[in-house]
Amino acid sequence: MADMLPYFLAGIIAGALLTGIAAAIKLLRWQKTAAELESQLRSHSFELQITLDELAEKNLQLEQQSLTDALSGVYNRAYFDRQMRAELKRSRRELRTLALVLLDIDHFKRLNDNFGHLAGDQAITAVAQLIKQQLKRPADKLCRYGGEEFALILPNTTAEGALQLAEQIRGVLAASPLMCNQQAVTVTLSAGCYAAVPGRYSDNDEYIGFADQALYRAKAAGRDQVQSYPPLTVPQQAETVTGDVDEH
Repeated sequence: MADMLPYFLAGIIAGALLTGIAAAIKLLRWQKTAAELESQLRSHSFELQITLDELAEKNLQLEQQSLTDALSGVYNRAYFDRQMRAELKRSRRELRTLALVLLDIDHFKRLNDNFGHLAGDQAITAVAQLIKQQLKRPADKLCRYGGEEFALILPNTTAEGALQLAEQIRGVLAASPLMCNQQAVTVTLSAGCYAAVPGRYSDNDEYIGFADQALYRAKAAGRDQVQSYPPLTVPQQAETVTGDVDEH
């Protein structure tokens, strides 16, 4: 019996070794599987992040499209309403002057009648781009307010500053004939300005109302000029050129 003990122990040891080897093989296989799963997970996570980034970019593009006027390429009325409210809150909080300028293309209906609606669309686009070229600060926002009318939101701008900028725009446009159906046409605009530190109850309608009153006075006084509420004067920077289209 004692002679068999070494063989018995050897069998036990061999069995234990085989069991250990089998366990090690299983462990290696599990580790390999875990590594493969981890690699796949990293790959899927990377792909998911790319998809999320692309989705965020698409959403941003859609938001920009929803706030951009398709014809003129500038911001639309929806953006104007939102941005104006935001600037009113900021200016009220910081006790800074906020200016609004309404600009209206003169004789636009007659331009459409004489040269066609395509020429009218071209004029709106050209005027929008010309106005944008006169803006030097990123905070100044140009919006198409409706039809042939544009709005300029000018944070931290006095009434005098708004009046001077509007006069600069008016003068440049008056001196820059537009091409309509292969004809050079002088297009002018009228503008109304209002600037103030927003009061506790100031809102979009208040600023629009006062700027619109100034715009009405500019048109009533003969068009191709800039007025403010309350009335201010600023030296004209460019000689007015008689328009080629009749009165609206």
